[in-house]
Amino acid sequence: MARYNNSPALMAVILLCTALFLAVPVQAFTADSLDITIDKNGDATAVFRFTLEGLIENAIPQSVLEEQLVKGLSSGSEPPTLVSMDRSRASIILKKFANTYDSPQGTDYLTSSMDFRKAEIALQNSAVSSVISADFSPATATLIFSDGYVRTFTDIESLPSITHTIIDPVKAASAKAAATSAVTLAATPAAPPQTGTINVTSSPEGVAVWIDGTNYGNTPAVFSNIPAGAHSLTFKKEGYAPVTKDVTITNGATIRLSVYLAPIEPTPTQAPTGALATGIAIALCLALMALRRP
Repeated sequence: MARYNNSPALMAVILLCTALFLAVPVQAFTADSLDITIDKNGDATAVFRFTLEGLIENAIPQSVLEEQLVKGLSSGSEPPTLVSMDRSRASIILKKFANTYDSPQGTDYLTSSMDFRKAEIALQNSAVSSVISADFSPATATLIFSDGYVRTFTDIESLPSITHTIIDPVKAASAKAAATSAVTLAATPAAPPQTGTINVTSSPEGVAVWIDGTNYGNTPAVFSNIPAGAHSLTFKKEGYAPVTKDVTITNGATIRLSVYLAPIEPTPTQAPTGALATGIAIALCLALMALRRP
């Protein structure tokens, strides 16, 4: 059998293979799936599954994988916490992955977005970028909420932010009851206003009728739609003394009033002093003339 241990040809082949190996990065990491289970408080647990392959399956340091995964799955205001990891699976805690808001029906959840390309960029800037290439974008990414709602994305480079409402049966029942009550009140016709009628006659006729300071017309008359309750009525006519009456109107009832206004007597006037003196003088002259007659 030929010996090639020190053959120049063998060394050349080895050097050529090494050069090609170093020149062309090997696809050694492929993301398979990402399942994110969201807790009621907005925290989440992420399970990231991946495949290591190629000639250097075991050449990627565990620390490098951990570092890049944490960067790639970073979201929210707090950095993720790596719980466990092996050569095919990683479990990560994502604090405050979703913001929660109270709503009339329950709780609204707004999840964080996630850019998987950040891990790839970080790997490209690492010391192993010349021999390792990686695809950190999972074939499927699934969001699982505590009420069983599931949202799945396929072949994406970034996970979008989504909104979901988890219904609270107590809140939903209360909101439904309030809505039903509002509809019922809107559909219920308003009660008609309570009013009454005043039928007025007077002596003399043509007396002006004032109700609570407003002139309603002259007698005889029937005044309808007067609001129920207490009212003050005043009756006026020139040359007569005014009269005021208090009445209470009940719903649907008619009050009949007959009013008498007394005429105002004219005040006697005194004759002017000059006219009185003139009259006296005339009377004296007539008396003197009567005395002088034979």
